[in-house]
Amino acid sequence: MKNRHAMSNKRLYKITLAVIVCAITAYYFYYPALGFLPNMQCMFNKATGLYCMGCGGQRAFHALLHGHIVSAAQNNLLVFVVLPLVALKLYEEISSKKVLPTALYSRKIILPLVLFVVCFLVLRNIPLYPFTCLVPE
Repeated sequence: MKNRHAMSNKRLYKITLAVIVCAITAYYFYYPALGFLPNMQCMFNKATGLYCMGCGGQRAFHALLHGHIVSAAQNNLLVFVVLPLVALKLYEEISSKKVLPTALYSRKIILPLVLFVVCFLVLRNIPLYPFTCLVPE
């Protein structure tokens, strides 16, 4: 009985996760047409005047959903690193199939990834060309 209950909870978790991911994706695909655009300014940007690593991420995700790769890149290049990793991890969670190698979670991968994100954060706030290309539109 206990094992059956655990399997039921796991299945409910997977279904809920899939529904949430689909709802968020549909929202970002359609949100301008729905008439309510998320108009929250980044708190980090508001407090410091600097761009965080996520600034422009929502616009980049929306642009990617519509196939506008250049527009996505102009808003936040980091989306091209983050979205594939998030998508693969979500696929693993929902399907229970291992896709990402366990080595991905090692310090050899995580530390360079964190360093890359920090460098991106610093470079996009340097007010000189070519770094100004990293500022979201």
